Amino acid sequence: MKNSSITLLWPDLSAPDIEEIRFSYDFCRAFSKQLCDRTRIDVSWKDYRGTPCLAEIIPLVKGDMLLYVSDPEIVLSPSALRQLMAGGRKGYAACGPVYNESEFPHQTAALPTPYVNMDTFLEISEAIEQQEGIGYLSVDALHPACILYRLDFLKTLDPGLPLARIPGRSLETGQGGAAVSTGALVHIGFYKGLETERPDLVRLIPPGIKRILDVGCARGGYGRLLQRLRPEIQVTGLEISPDMASQARPYYHDVLIGPVEDVRISNPFDLINCGDILEHLKDPWAMLKQMSALLKTDGYLVLSIPNAGHWSLTRALLKGQFQYIPLGLVCIGHLRWFTETSIRRALDEAGFRIDALERQQIPPTPSGEKFIHDMCAAGYGEERSLRTNEFIIRAVKKTGPAKNPAR
Repeated sequence: MKNSSITLLWPDLSAPDIEEIRFSYDFCRAFSKQLCDRTRIDVSWKDYRGTPCLAEIIPLVKGDMLLYVSDPEIVLSPSALRQLMAGGRKGYAACGPVYNESEFPHQTAALPTPYVNMDTFLEISEAIEQQEGIGYLSVDALHPACILYRLDFLKTLDPGLPLARIPGRSLETGQGGAAVSTGALVHIGFYKGLETERPDLVRLIPPGIKRILDVGCARGGYGRLLQRLRPEIQVTGLEISPDMASQARPYYHDVLIGPVEDVRISNPFDLINCGDILEHLKDPWAMLKQMSALLKTDGYLVLSIPNAGHWSLTRALLKGQFQYIPLGLVCIGHLRWFTETSIRRALDEAGFRIDALERQQIPPTPSGEKFIHDMCAAGYGEERSLRTNEFIIRAVKKTGPAKNPAR
């Protein structure tokens, strides 16, 4: 039985023409709604378009609080909803959560450990809610992505004021002011992940490299970092999305638009960068051979690739579950899956020799740590594989013809 009620406003926006972000807009809304439905809170969910003013919104509010969401790429956890509403009941006029990342320092969560999927996000959000010392930090401004307002506060404002302009105003009011709930974790931002600079790949570029092809350059983070650190290198980007290619262009000598399978380049490169790309391709084995042909003799291939043997994937499959998310280990765009053994074999058969391999190991959550221990103790798991979420590899083009790729 529901024991309280609130109105939630969710933005109805058109997503950029990028497969993962189109999925993200739908996923974040649907999953947040599903999580809200799990609570004992009566959530009156309303989608909105444009920039509605208070006169349009206030008559629609059911209950005495309004949760206003302006960013369609948030995931609202049940614990965050509970903690934000508790802030309203404590008398704060406005209350905001903490986020996995935020330009507002007071709203950046101190995560006990990173999360890699929605199961681990929920585990971490509940852990943060239960931490000793959580509370409410008074502030004079809040990140606009997600804010809970008390209805009585909104009624004191100009009815013609657009709801979107309230976070930009001073929230120091006689109604209790504004606060950050340090126990309310909200996930924000998959789109931002497409501009990651990838220092883990950049530092594998050997001295003397002059020409690089960056396959799947996305929004240009890799090129942007190279502009700062290695400006002598001429970098060509390759990107299937025209929208992202236009954003990447300022950081590259040239950006080619189209599928990597259709690229036609005659001059060889010293190095090809392939950050989280192979798993998105229908035939990555053939593509590795094609990349070998685009490299000069003794040229380099630097790549990152998710590990299909990570504990979070293994545990989910053992439970009969598999949930795609917009970006990450189980990204909606993944078509192929690799373990260390299979990526080693694929590179060898495409004519590459690995000269550097790093295993990225994000610390597991407490339940993940227990799962790894139990699997290994029972003889069903290899600990290093279970802990590895991604492989970072540098390989050198071998001389002589490549073998036929394995399927």
